[in-house]
Amino acid sequence: MPTAPLWQGAPPQGAPPQGTAQQGVPQPGAFQQGVFPQGRPQQGLPRQGADSKGFFGALFDFSFTSFVTTRIIKVLYALILVLAVLTALFYTVIMFRLNAGLGLVTLIIGDPLFIIIVMAFWRLVLEAFVVVFRIAEDVRALRERGDR
Repeated sequence: MPTAPLWQGAPPQGAPPQGTAQQGVPQPGAFQQGVFPQGRPQQGLPRQGADSKGFFGALFDFSFTSFVTTRIIKVLYALILVLAVLTALFYTVIMFRLNAGLGLVTLIIGDPLFIIIVMAFWRLVLEAFVVVFRIAEDVRALRERGDR
């Protein structure tokens, strides 16, 4: 007979063993353990937090209960890519005006290397922002689930 850890408590008498949930009915303690019926998260549940408001609703939310950063991060990353490419082309034109050889080296080696380094740096920075905001959303969800 398997035993449950102390923090989960004993299942009630007559409860089905773990892994034998009825169709559509979660087991006692299943959500606390991160286990869902049929082994997948519930579909169709309303999301709380950033997705509950529209973009402009979140943008003009002066109580800062929803975050807009996770929504605009893709646009910001695309703008950074465009600016990095334009900057690389600007320096390529300058190098071609100085010397054709320098321009060719900048075009073949310098520009791709510059774009890769700049985009890697900004990707790390933006991913760090996304991680922080996702942690905040998860903490809020845990807090709301704990208040019930």
